[in-house]
Amino acid sequence: MGEDCRTQELTKQPKEAGDAWLKLENDGDAAVVVFLGEPHPRDVAVIDNKFVPFTRRLKAEGHKPVLRFTHNVALFETREVKVLEYGIAFFKDVLRVRHAFGLETWAVEVQRHGAAKDWWQTRYSLQPERRLSPEQQQSFQGLPLHDLAKLRVDASAAAEAARRGAAGARPPNARLVQYLSNVLKTMPRKRVERLLHHHLGMQQVGDVSAMRGEEWQTFVEEVAVEYQAFWERNC
Repeated sequence: MGEDCRTQELTKQPKEAGDAWLKLENDGDAAVVVFLGEPHPRDVAVIDNKFVPFTRRLKAEGHKPVLRFTHNVALFETREVKVLEYGIAFFKDVLRVRHAFGLETWAVEVQRHGAAKDWWQTRYSLQPERRLSPEQQQSFQGLPLHDLAKLRVDASAAAEAARRGAAGARPPNARLVQYLSNVLKTMPRKRVERLLHHHLGMQQVGDVSAMRGEEWQTFVEEVAVEYQAFWERNC
């Protein structure tokens, strides 16, 4: 069973979250694990050889979503809970093993086939290793799990903040603030309220003048997407 699992090369996790991820970095690296709970799916895009969250802005730019999954796994020998990330092909392998053997009743070996940084040719295999006793099953399934949704959001936010760099600390240009405010005034009130309240957590247009860094960048991107969508439908 194989898959183009490119987690380590394409996704660099923030330092504080680094210990949470199962890392198989070199050809032949393997780990015997027990799968815990259910996989957590998300849509990403590949930008500059990195996985980033798939947003409306990326969709508007013509990027295509790629489905990825994160899954809690426990190392068989130590019972330490890690997070394994994989793509759709490996997900199908997981389903096959679940159907044939039962993920809760077996420890399985995940092995890398591909050199370090050679992600485009790297594959991962999944092979049942040993059957768990009822006592072992109960012990593993009782382990505390990582919050996969929160872990992914935190990692994505940290990666995006790093990408924007120190320039993110600068306040927005006053003239640009005024221009974007005027743009919003040309759009339907309900559309603006949805953009401000639901997407950006703002109460009024004037709040943009207090933004800094990442908040400001997000605001500009969201306004651009909303404005383009509005005019495509009405012009």
